[in-house]
Amino acid sequence: MVRPLLEISRFKMYFHTDKGVVKAVDDVDLTVNEGEVVGLVGESGCGKSVTSLSVMGLVPRPPGRVEGGSIRLADRELTHLKGREWRKIRGNVVSMIFQEPMTSLNPVFTIGDQIVEAIRQHRKLDKKAARRLAADSLQEVGISRKGILEEYPHQLSGGMRQRVMIAMAMVCRPKLLIADEPTTALDVTIQAQILDLMRRLNRETGTAILMITHDLGVVAEMCDRVVVMYAGQVVEEADVNTLFNQPRHPYTQGLLQSIPRLGQRAERLYSIPGNVPNPKQMPTGCRFAPRCEYAMNICRTEEPGLFAIGDGQNSRCWLHVDKKEEADRDPTTTTS
Repeated sequence: MVRPLLEISRFKMYFHTDKGVVKAVDDVDLTVNEGEVVGLVGESGCGKSVTSLSVMGLVPRPPGRVEGGSIRLADRELTHLKGREWRKIRGNVVSMIFQEPMTSLNPVFTIGDQIVEAIRQHRKLDKKAARRLAADSLQEVGISRKGILEEYPHQLSGGMRQRVMIAMAMVCRPKLLIADEPTTALDVTIQAQILDLMRRLNRETGTAILMITHDLGVVAEMCDRVVVMYAGQVVEEADVNTLFNQPRHPYTQGLLQSIPRLGQRAERLYSIPGNVPNPKQMPTGCRFAPRCEYAMNICRTEEPGLFAIGDGQNSRCWLHVDKKEEADRDPTTTTS
């Protein structure tokens, strides 16, 4: 029986600034099951990274503030944890791989020292045993060259630094690995190697992965299920095959339509019209309505819920509610 590992329910993370309240994550529901790979996708600024940082307890407070909802990891509520309690969880139950390892690894400590520190934080091992475990962890991610533990981050290539980050994240065998665009800064060949490595570790260790990316090609290759975010909310959720073959939300359809395809010639690539709304001034009703070609009168006045439309697929769109008749459609709709 598949059990939920991470359960985010109606979670809200707002940033209170001098110029207003930024609703970065607003009423998000998201589940990651044990051993599952879930893709979290959407345009820049949609709330993907803030959601993941909230799971890690890394959102600075203030200005960040939890305005409601729940985050449960392995049946433990995370929203009220303090510093010492977080240190027992980070790197042990949940780990994170950041987008740019050069800014995440400490440049004045060796690779070995940084991995050993992560190990000794959570395992009762002496330094010698911890260094052996660190070397074994690096071998698991394909780094076996002699002396690697004594090298510094600047001495490694981008691909090797990312492998070190994965080794550090996986060394204590966390139940959940959060990967925040881990291949964005890498060339295509290294990107494929990193994705293969993560998928292998998922199969061999059973660690669930939350893959945050804007690259739908990565999603198609890596993920079992996909969650699409827009303007701080989940707008669609489905298994990966259903999402690519039968997307139901207009925003998801627009994302897929904008992917260039081999063998198709076009003067311009498709792009979703309009702009992402200002998070301090969200539109009334559906947040995608100003950019949506199917927008109806109700879309501008009432915010839709996340409707179940069958086979585990959910969509935040009034088009999926039968009682709203076609006559409600506004033929004068324009996009901005």
